[in-house]
Amino acid sequence: MLASLLWFAPGASAQNASIDTCALALWAAGPNPKPDALDVEVTAIQERSSRPGRRVYKDVHSELWLRPLKGGEFAVAIINLSDRPVAPDVIWNDLGILKERGESPRVRDVLRRENLGKIHGGFAHRLEPGQCALFHVKP
Repeated sequence: MLASLLWFAPGASAQNASIDTCALALWAAGPNPKPDALDVEVTAIQERSSRPGRRVYKDVHSELWLRPLKGGEFAVAIINLSDRPVAPDVIWNDLGILKERGESPRVRDVLRRENLGKIHGGFAHRLEPGQCALFHVKP
């Protein structure tokens, strides 16, 4: 499982909080089993899932996971596997989650409890070594 890779990601061993957060994010958007510590908002996303999550992007520095949710919504998880900061691009058209051209979905950063508003086209999100992010995307 991917969670086991996170334990061996350079720089991640000293960041237990990041690893715990990543376990939550990958449970919600990816293939991981239910973690010991749960978060109410992350649990709500996982419960809204309509199909299993899948990895849609991977390189030596990062991974991006996508999970369809009920009502045409999506969970997106980004994981930094490297020993340096990364800023992967999340592009709506590349992910195939927009039904109409020019659509701007509303995005919430679940782990930071922050509404990012409507985002046209996509976005890049900076992550420090061993960190991850989880986004709730609504059409």
